[in-house]
Amino acid sequence: MISSQEFKIICRMIKELETRLDNRLDGFGRKFIGMLQGFSILDPDKQTMTSREVCEQYGVSDRKLCDMRKNGEIPFTKHGTAKNSKITYRVADVAEVFASRDS
Repeated sequence: MISSQEFKIICRMIKELETRLDNRLDGFGRKFIGMLQGFSILDPDKQTMTSREVCEQYGVSDRKLCDMRKNGEIPFTKHGTAKNSKITYRVADVAEVFASRDS
């Protein structure tokens, strides 16, 4: 038989484990949903992303994304020749790049 003190300790340990598992599952869920969206499974009409969308979804700064373009780490399309021409990214490419960075 276990004492009430031991029972309380066991209950607290179980609660801590549940919290840790929930946090890990939440992180996994966000990455998994991002991958599904990246491969147009959740939103099949969405084929490209803007720089702002990439930064928001993957938590990178605009400067970091710019560096990634310059270093050839992420494929992109520039629409025009002007310095401020619109830049887009294929959703599947972005998902693949960030999935490999998180590994």
